[in-house]
Amino acid sequence: MFRVGDKIKVLDDDQKGVILAIHRQSITILNEDGFEEIYASKELILDQTLDVGEVQQPVQEVPKKVQTHQAILAPKEIDLHIGQLVVYFKGLSNYEMLQIQIKTIRAEIEWARAEKRTKIIFIHGHGSGKLKKEMIKVLQSYTGIEFYDASYQKFRGGATEVVIR
Repeated sequence: MFRVGDKIKVLDDDQKGVILAIHRQSITILNEDGFEEIYASKELILDQTLDVGEVQQPVQEVPKKVQTHQAILAPKEIDLHIGQLVVYFKGLSNYEMLQIQIKTIRAEIEWARAEKRTKIIFIHGHGSGKLKKEMIKVLQSYTGIEFYDASYQKFRGGATEVVIR
């Protein structure tokens, strides 16, 4: 009926406490004043009153975002144009811009591997071809990666699709 730790009230007395120990014929409590007292179990009842601190709000679970099968398979597109990667690039040299773009390529590959993505598309544009050449060097340094020109219809030859195995 009673357990150690239960809050109790004493019948026929204005006494409350917590059960410290249960013996065969008696129960030891710690009263509100900090003293231990012994009572017969028939002299005690459970204290059913709630303290404000004991009221608990039900935990509401946040529904997990359900991804559709199509969203999981859709490759992430990363635009490597410097204006898409940094806010202010006017003072940067060509070398500094290229380093930012290469760092982005490496970070996106690592992210895709960590997220178990299988495809990403790097949009590099046409330009002089320097970014594409450097990107190919970076991609060749990874194992388990295949890459080829992305859809010509969509990107007009200015993007590379990367498949991660």
